[in-house]
Amino acid sequence: MSALRTAPGVAAIPIRAYVNCDDVMFLLGCKKSKACEYIKMINEKTKKEGGIPFPSGKANKYLFSELSKLPIEYINNVLQGNDGKG
Repeated sequence: MSALRTAPGVAAIPIRAYVNCDDVMFLLGCKKSKACEYIKMINEKTKKEGGIPFPSGKANKYLFSELSKLPIEYINNVLQGNDGKG
């Protein structure tokens, strides 16, 4: 299956623009309640800055990356189903 991902003419697999509670739990090693707090905080920050926040339970992955100081490449690996270890 991985050969299909790199075959000529195949479009890249789209990566989500958001993180959800499960993603945050995995990336930060926290419990669900804390992950939901982080998501709520990110959405409130987005709203305060005049942006449109994601629906409940989802947050902008770029803002999450900025606030958590995790590289966006690592977050994208997790969102693609990898564990980010290469």
